[in-house]
Amino acid sequence: MPNQKESRLKQKLELRDFKLSALLKVTQAINSQTSEEELMQQYVDALKANLGIDRLVLYAADLDGERWKLLVSEGTDASWPASQPAAFFKGLDLDNIGLAGAMGGDQHPSDVVVPVHQNDEAIAFVLAGDTTDDDRGVSPVVKHLNFLVTLTNILVVARRNTAMVDRNLRQEALRRELELAGEMQAMLLPNSWDHLDLDVAGYYKPHTEVGGDYYDAFATDAGDVVMCMADVSGKGMSAALLMSNFQAQVRALFQAGTSSLTDTLNVLNSRVMQIAQGEKYITFFVAVFHPAKRAMSYVNCGHNPPLFVCSDGSSQLLEEGCVGLGMFREIPSMNVGSVDVPVGSLLCCYTDGLIEQENDQEVPFGTDRLLGLLAHHKGQSLEAVHRTVVATLDAFRGDEPPLDDTAMLSCRFT
Repeated sequence: MPNQKESRLKQKLELRDFKLSALLKVTQAINSQTSEEELMQQYVDALKANLGIDRLVLYAADLDGERWKLLVSEGTDASWPASQPAAFFKGLDLDNIGLAGAMGGDQHPSDVVVPVHQNDEAIAFVLAGDTTDDDRGVSPVVKHLNFLVTLTNILVVARRNTAMVDRNLRQEALRRELELAGEMQAMLLPNSWDHLDLDVAGYYKPHTEVGGDYYDAFATDAGDVVMCMADVSGKGMSAALLMSNFQAQVRALFQAGTSSLTDTLNVLNSRVMQIAQGEKYITFFVAVFHPAKRAMSYVNCGHNPPLFVCSDGSSQLLEEGCVGLGMFREIPSMNVGSVDVPVGSLLCCYTDGLIEQENDQEVPFGTDRLLGLLAHHKGQSLEAVHRTVVATLDAFRGDEPPLDDTAMLSCRFT
């Protein structure tokens, strides 16, 4: 017959083997991607059925730490909230027992609150105890505290790692989608102007992978040349999708050339309103150059006024027009501007990401600074002029982040 000492030693060995086996099974379950519900059931069985810890309440923080989710509620009659704000746990006095009472649950003298940490940050809290008051010596929670913390830590960290992997995969998928969208958007912008009897250049740098700026220059069936620039309110994918649709509408309506400038813009306004439902609007500048008349008619729909620089060095801002497209179901009023176009004159369209960009003194780049750079366009290619403008803009803003999408379209009339 084994003596009492041998019996206790045997119990300790069996308990140690059980704990090692429980840790191994939980690790295997994690590696086999067992569901969260099954993992939590293994957790309860290991602590309740074999160690006598029959009161368990486990809350774990989400990745952002804003909410704490109830993962286990065992051996308690209380109705535990399914989640709690992080502020609740930050306000707990962990030196005292009684989390259950603080949360409105049933409380027992044997209850102990155990925080679980990762990188010095609390990621979970366990309320553990037993439901009986019989004399069993040392409380099972105290007796098996190290195992309780180890097992809880393994489960909670594994849960966080799984959530982090899922989030990273979603973010990477979204990043790739945005990258592809940006590539597709870039393909929609013209990269060649050989079909036009004008010197034309464009520049575009989106604020993020995709943006809401757009420019174009093309010939109509009647032999006129349409030059336009637009900016959708807001940023990101929704702005880019609206702009892509708008670009197709502009090409189709203006190339046919069957309606007046005002009628065409009224149609565009209706279509933007139908698509965006008043949630977004588009600032738009469009000019139609009539080569035979050496004249250009234009309408500025709430856009940054383009600069028109004459061959003699004089300049003007093209401001005549109306409100942005999609702001109202019907455009209240519209003025059509007109300018003569001598040989060697220059039209420069741009978006607010250029002239409204501020430096560290909160001074905007401004149209005067841009005009000073455009005044020296003669003898240079327009691509070279744009490079000079962009380099000057980058030097001007210094360490300040870009304000918005930045786009330019310049046309020199020959």
